[in-house]
Amino acid sequence: MALPPEEIMGRIQQMINERRHPIIGNIVNEHIILDIKAEDLHYWSPQLNFRVEPDEEVEGHSIVAGLIGPRPAVWTLFMFIYFSIGTLGFFISSYGVARWMLNEYSHALWAFPLAILFMLTAYKAGKVGEQMGRDQVEMLKYFVLEAITVEKKVEK
Repeated sequence: MALPPEEIMGRIQQMINERRHPIIGNIVNEHIILDIKAEDLHYWSPQLNFRVEPDEEVEGHSIVAGLIGPRPAVWTLFMFIYFSIGTLGFFISSYGVARWMLNEYSHALWAFPLAILFMLTAYKAGKVGEQMGRDQVEMLKYFVLEAITVEKKVEK
């Protein structure tokens, strides 16, 4: 970016304070967290975390890098779901395979394909949620682009 980090941070703070956008944010040092305001917030609303650092190669320029994704509660829920299904599927399938190796039939053999089916269902639910938050992702990206864009002066 063709602006120093302090100016970018100032612009973002000013935009947050103006409340023209349905976005709230926190700035700590060079780290910025942008969220959707409570009245527009839903379970699948995204969060934007990024840093603004000075570019070591070009004086007076900045590097803006970050991640846009689900809020921490959504990440935690999905990791819990995947871990739980994976662990249960593994242990129940292991029991079923052990019984099968002893030449005994066990319904526990169905745990592995069912675990995969449940994981695919959770994955699909995440993709549906991603689609529901798409407009808000674009809104967050536009907010940052507005803050870091340098207006070119036209000479006559």
